[in-house]
Amino acid sequence: MGIKTLYWILLSLFLAGCMINDETYDYQEKLVVWAHLQSNMHMIDTVFVSRSAEISESTPAESLWVSDAEVRVIGDTIDLLLSAVPGIPGRYVMGSDHIFISGETYTISVTHNGERVSGTTTIPEELSIESTHPSVYYCRGQEYDVPSINIDNFVIDIGSPFGFRITGAIDTVALRQGNCFTESFASYPLYKIDFNEDDYQTIRIISFALEADSMDLEPFNDINANGFWDAGEEFEDWNNSGLRDSVYINLIYDTTGTYVRWKGGYFRDENNVPYKLNPWPWNVETAPVSMSWLFYDYYGLHLMTFQATDEAFFNYFQGLPEFNSFVLPSSNIDGGYGLVSSSASRSFLVYIDRFEE
Repeated sequence: MGIKTLYWILLSLFLAGCMINDETYDYQEKLVVWAHLQSNMHMIDTVFVSRSAEISESTPAESLWVSDAEVRVIGDTIDLLLSAVPGIPGRYVMGSDHIFISGETYTISVTHNGERVSGTTTIPEELSIESTHPSVYYCRGQEYDVPSINIDNFVIDIGSPFGFRITGAIDTVALRQGNCFTESFASYPLYKIDFNEDDYQTIRIISFALEADSMDLEPFNDINANGFWDAGEEFEDWNNSGLRDSVYINLIYDTTGTYVRWKGGYFRDENNVPYKLNPWPWNVETAPVSMSWLFYDYYGLHLMTFQATDEAFFNYFQGLPEFNSFVLPSSNIDGGYGLVSSSASRSFLVYIDRFEE
């Protein structure tokens, strides 16, 4: 790449980041609708309906829910009336077992006190992902093997007792700490996942640690390697209590500056026990994805879900502060606020293990 080309690329990025849209908007009270449909599945999520309120308005949030609206799902072959969920204000559920099909367009229509709003989504085509072939990661003169893992081991099955089935072997990968492994987004990938990036505007990756709530006594330095905590052996006081007590033992606990800069600090419960939010989403746009330390806050079994989102989802979340603080979220609710979106997803299981020499 020439110097002149690089200059224009950097200049365009700079200008795009500095173009602040300072247009002002007059607030209007409107209905707010949130709904999400998933490819080849029933309506799992409820539809949320409320009215909006000004920031300065002192109305209790609970009073904003709208529970007497007419909410419909409309498609090429369906026009179904949703029912309000008893005891849960502002939530609506579909009584039918209709399956939402990839590639089809659906509209959520809400009518209340003569006001009608609606949002339309086209469900993405089915998402195809694959684990890349084994490769080698080079860092500081060293070579580290990057494995290929089995991702054909989990399917949603509403008819099964648990709502899913494990259909294959679950692979284990070890998460190492330190140089080359926990430095940045370019650190060692535990494995890589590929998808056809030309087919989707963004892919959402949801990392769900299934053993995050497991509790045990804080780790200790087993000097004599007998497997027991003996007098004089130091322990890691995660909750700063001065006592060796119970913590979320699968938490990846790291208070180094590099970790904090990339992942932020820890939340703490009423006993000052540290934890991380779980599950946790990421948005990516390019493939293959290097599944590095940044995707994991816990050891143990993880359900990894890759979601192909529709254009409405992409446009809305592109305007959230963490992506661009100068662009308003783009609602697709005609006459109101909120978002009607959809996704196609693919999930698999992987076990994240502690690294041992």
